[in-house]
Amino acid sequence: MRIKEIVHQYRRDFWAIYECEGCGHVTEKMRGYDDRNFHDNVIPNMPCPICAKSRNDLGIIQSPTPTKYADWESV
Repeated sequence: MRIKEIVHQYRRDFWAIYECEGCGHVTEKMRGYDDRNFHDNVIPNMPCPICAKSRNDLGIIQSPTPTKYADWESV
């Protein structure tokens, strides 16, 4: 899954629309957390509800997604 659009963000918590790189399924708004762990570990392992494939299953390597705040910043 990849973030298609961040709909709302408050501090590090956000609601986003996700899209599957495999089948193209677009999700409703789902929660997320804007830190390196979420972008580097959680999203690549997030399975699609339709095809059940994750980014890691498909072998897709994506450049690091920038975060709004640095990890060391207290928000």
